[in-house]
Amino acid sequence: MTVYALERGLVIQVGDAQWQVQRVLDATHVQLEHARTGRIRRERISKLAADITAGRVKVLRDAEPASDRERHDASKVICIASVPERYQHDYARAYEYVRHLLRKGISKGQRSRITEAISTFSAAIGDSHPPSSSTVMRWMRCFESSGGNPSCLISGNVRRKRQPRIPSEVRRVIDHLLARHYFRKHGSTLRAVHDRVVETLAKDVEAGRITSERAQVSASTIRRIAYEVAPYDRDRLRIGTAEANHKWRFSKPGRYATRPLERVEMDHTLLDIWVVDDRWGIPLGRPTITFLVCSYSGYILGFYVSFEGETLARTVQSIKLAIQPKDAITEAAKLSNQWHAMGLWETLIVDNALSVHSKRLQFIVNELCCDLEYCPVRMPWFKATVERSLGELTRQLPAQGRPQKPGRQPDPIDPRVTACITFSDLCLGVLQWVVDVHPFEINARKNSRPIDLFLDGLDECPAPSFLESTLSLDVLAGIQKTVTVRHDGVTHEWLSYVSDELGQMRREVGTNFRANMAYNPYELGSAFVQHPRTAAWVQVFAKDQEYAVGLSQTQHRLIRAATRERLTHANAEEVLRKSRLALQERWASAIATGKRLKRSPRDFALFQQVSAVSIGPSSASSGQIRPFEKFASDDDPPVMKKPIPSFETFIGDAP
Repeated sequence: MTVYALERGLVIQVGDAQWQVQRVLDATHVQLEHARTGRIRRERISKLAADITAGRVKVLRDAEPASDRERHDASKVICIASVPERYQHDYARAYEYVRHLLRKGISKGQRSRITEAISTFSAAIGDSHPPSSSTVMRWMRCFESSGGNPSCLISGNVRRKRQPRIPSEVRRVIDHLLARHYFRKHGSTLRAVHDRVVETLAKDVEAGRITSERAQVSASTIRRIAYEVAPYDRDRLRIGTAEANHKWRFSKPGRYATRPLERVEMDHTLLDIWVVDDRWGIPLGRPTITFLVCSYSGYILGFYVSFEGETLARTVQSIKLAIQPKDAITEAAKLSNQWHAMGLWETLIVDNALSVHSKRLQFIVNELCCDLEYCPVRMPWFKATVERSLGELTRQLPAQGRPQKPGRQPDPIDPRVTACITFSDLCLGVLQWVVDVHPFEINARKNSRPIDLFLDGLDECPAPSFLESTLSLDVLAGIQKTVTVRHDGVTHEWLSYVSDELGQMRREVGTNFRANMAYNPYELGSAFVQHPRTAAWVQVFAKDQEYAVGLSQTQHRLIRAATRERLTHANAEEVLRKSRLALQERWASAIATGKRLKRSPRDFALFQQVSAVSIGPSSASSGQIRPFEKFASDDDPPVMKKPIPSFETFIGDAP
């Protein structure tokens, strides 16, 4: 995934035609020039950004068409999520040096300035083995030639297959002794652990469990294996959690932003209102809202409302909404004003919630080409803008369905009973407040309005930057699980996912195999499946697109629960059970009838006279069935063919 800037010189491809950005006319339109004919075309920025994100328009770095080698499948996502953990630290380290030099305004050819900046920055971050100036210059050349794609800093050894040099039985001994003696509070040194490893392996050699050649382990190997654990985790296990948190905590005084989109604050909160379902009318609970606010102007860049709580996927959904142009949203809601917020920012400020303390969030921020800053613990005033915005929104909510703190009211009110605001009405009300009300409130300290500060400061900002694709963000923030790939695709939450790329994967791997799956709980219309061999992520789509597109996991579960409840009210299980019992009784009756027919050939013959089933080939040749001649057994008396004689009657003498 790369980041593109909507500025002069950007080349895009629409079909077979190539267009170049000639100038940005205003905040909503851009002028394009055809690469061959020179024809001028006027395009809306919101439509152009939406087409690029959807894949209908391709971003080119130069006017020459891309070679076949450079073309790749858009459905496959190769990002930092596909890289093993042992290379992720090197990638993050290289990215930190490149970003630091770019912020300092140092170009890739200034070797002396690069050398000086490396020594200063390595001391600031505690890097005891800083890279050479040639290495950093190579990183900067790759980063610039790729158009600002952070994935170019991933080591080339990622795809290289290596055989483990340490035998598995030796590695088990090393891991066991490190966990027992080194990774514990006030544990032994690595040299002492190495001595224990050598002694243990010598005993295994004497017992004949391992050869002497395979039992050779150096002290540097022990150190390398121990340093595979993150430095913070090493300190947490060796010096304690409290001291490690104090050692690795990074906090500094807050700074004032000088222009829009320089510093963006993000926070979550649980709304003080119960909402009901739009279709069923049942209380759903209290939703959680996420706000992204410009620290300079107080203008709200985006928000997201759902019931899944503070998750990493929720953070990504909020970021994606805040970046994109929002003309379609305001037109659909028929609002009075435009929502001018769009484009990437420089620094994202978050709190210390569990969802943001994740390696994946750092990788997501790297993909966005911005910095991440954590607010100090128990100091919410370092992101006071978003805190104030959330407080103002809470005061705008209606009283119906609002929960009350216990002990403050004489008569407690159940919010589930008083709730009458639907979830869609809540979202529309928040949207109207964000676009039509909040930007026009006068700030008493600044004596200005958020919309004036935001629009006036945009003239001094660089051109807005957008994401070419958000698939990498979906993979990084997606919930991962292991699924089985079969002929009908993969199944998640009773939904089936298939695609042509998944069928090709089955031809390369096998008919049935296990693979990793990443899905977005807020969008069940598509998911991602990782190739077991190449580690590439392939996008798969749900079979029932009409149902799954735009469906969240919470909505899907509520729909299934409501369907089960409707079946329960209809006594579906009882009706099915009675039907099954009736069928079983019919089969039992048929079996008993068949047994009687087999035991009584005469009765079967009588039954044959009224049946259309023929018994043998002779019955078809003869015109009339003679049962006594056809089915007489040996036990029956012989049939007399002579005529029956007649007798005369007489009356005997009376006594």
